[in-house]
Amino acid sequence: MYGVSKISVTEDISLISFNHIPHDLSVAAQIMTEFSRQNINIDMISQSAPVGETSNISFTVHSDDVVSALSVIQRFRERYPWVRPIVSNGNCQIQLFGEEMKSRPGVAAQAFSLVSAVTNEIMFITTSEVDISILIAQHELPAVLEALKRYYEV
Repeated sequence: MYGVSKISVTEDISLISFNHIPHDLSVAAQIMTEFSRQNINIDMISQSAPVGETSNISFTVHSDDVVSALSVIQRFRERYPWVRPIVSNGNCQIQLFGEEMKSRPGVAAQAFSLVSAVTNEIMFITTSEVDISILIAQHELPAVLEALKRYYEV
C-alpha cells in the first residue's frame, strides 16, 4: 500500500566509507575488486559527486566480513595514505520494495518522514526504481520497523 508492498530487514551490517579517494573510476574499481577477491559481498553502493579531484564512496558489508574488510582497507591505505576510510558497525538495513514506486511520486519522501519521526540517525540511503534501502543503527530497528509497517500495512 502507498507504493510499498514488502518490507524486509538485514541485520548485522557494517557501513564502509572511503573519503577523499581520487575521482577516477579505476580507483573505485580497485576497491571493489579487492573486496571481491576476499569473497566479501558488497551492497548499498553510493558514490558522492566529485569535489575537486576527489569523491567519496560508501557501501555496506555483512558484519561477519569486517575483519577481512579491514585487511583490504589497510592495503588500500598503503597505496593511498591520504584516503580516510571509516567503518561503522552495529547497523541494520531496511528495504522497502514496491513495483508501484516507478510511477508513484513521494514514496521516498513519505518513508523518510516516517523514519525521521522515530530517529534522526539514518546512516545511509540507496534507491532504485522499485527499492529504497535505509541503513540505521541496530538499536533503532524496532521503533522504525513498527512505524513503517503500520503506515504501509505490510
